[in-house]
Amino acid sequence: MARPKKRIEDTGIQRAALYIRVSTEEQAMHGLSLSAQRETLTRYVQENRLRLVDIYADEGVTARKKYRNRIQFMRMLKDVQEDKIDLILFIKLDRWFRNIADYYEVQKILDAHNVRWIATEEDYDTTTANGRLHLNIKLSIAQDESDRTSERIKFVFDSKVKRGEVISGKVPLGYRIAEKRLCLDENTAPVVRDIFDRYLILRSMRSLRQYMMDQHGLVYCYSGIRSLLSNERYIGRAHGQDDFCPPLIDANIFSQVQQLMSERAQRNSHLKASQVYLFTGLVYCAECGNRLSAHTVSQKYIYYRCTRYEKLHLCNHKKRTSELVLEDWLLHNLLPQFTQYNLDLETRATQPQKKIDEAKIKNKMEKLKDLYLNDLIDRDVYERDYTALRDELRAVSDVIATLPQPVDLDELANTLSLYSELSKQHKKEFWTRVIGKIIITNGDHFFVTPISP
Repeated sequence: MARPKKRIEDTGIQRAALYIRVSTEEQAMHGLSLSAQRETLTRYVQENRLRLVDIYADEGVTARKKYRNRIQFMRMLKDVQEDKIDLILFIKLDRWFRNIADYYEVQKILDAHNVRWIATEEDYDTTTANGRLHLNIKLSIAQDESDRTSERIKFVFDSKVKRGEVISGKVPLGYRIAEKRLCLDENTAPVVRDIFDRYLILRSMRSLRQYMMDQHGLVYCYSGIRSLLSNERYIGRAHGQDDFCPPLIDANIFSQVQQLMSERAQRNSHLKASQVYLFTGLVYCAECGNRLSAHTVSQKYIYYRCTRYEKLHLCNHKKRTSELVLEDWLLHNLLPQFTQYNLDLETRATQPQKKIDEAKIKNKMEKLKDLYLNDLIDRDVYERDYTALRDELRAVSDVIATLPQPVDLDELANTLSLYSELSKQHKKEFWTRVIGKIIITNGDHFFVTPISP
């Protein structure tokens, strides 16, 4: 029997906010789409004569993340603090929270502004001791499930590493994947050895870049070359394992290269810090979507601010964000955030399906050619059907090319480990290469997306 629709007391027209959330995995497994949640909650608003304030939708966001990492949730919380909302609606408690500590932290804010919440598909009564006990039990169970999921994910990754299996999609130059493991590529391995040897001869990143273009047809930015030269997989090391993969570069040569790069980085540190802003073009305001601009205070401290507030007073983003604060946050949080990003991509499994579709089309084209060569169809039919299949193949290939790609976690970890040795200009090049956008809230909460492939 279906659960009876819960109604709220008639206390006048209340301002209602709809909060909907779905992770990629949940949508794929359970069909908890944003549209389905939106339809259910909108119908509830109409049936209960509420006034809809706004819809706050976080898509592809797991409840395992801190609530401060939910952009739309934080926007809703800001509206609560500005007393724009009386009631928050969501379909089930697990759309709201799966963490007890986060729940009560947010509940304090709601209580301070007299904002209630209702899970339209579940019954909770927080006005009684038994009701609060029931709520705590549900949250405890949800948190336990979330913790167990995280443990399973970590176990899978650790098991793959111990077996020497590749856990990121990008393969370093000089290697190929065979049976899920890295092995030397006979065609490109000599190229990598030549690059390492040449750097020790040229002793210049600029000269090496030109050499790679002229001699091997490789186009790399300076930070990309630095990442290649510092990649410990070339000496067989990754994820804390010395024998993760077959070594390509002699350990002594690798050590000499690291020493030279360190010396060169220190020599180039004469660049004036005030002239280099690490995150120019990357940081955006969560309030208005405007790109933040950088400025220097006391010829020493760098801040990012929203010019729509500072100059035009068209935005509420009053707080200036310190570059040092943002940099420190990224150094500690970027790797786990992008790890979760890769996990979310794996759950979608869209690209493998597209590749399957691509293989099917190619198979049809081969069969069509066989029919024509065996005189089973005439030339007109062959050309017509072949053209249609070719167009279909191009369309699928275009889709594959635009699909999000996983972040190379190994390369990211390698560069982060050497970050302190980079000049500020090279640090800027690194952030520009890996980060697509950084969204900053008025309370200095950061939300990061990787750069599009």
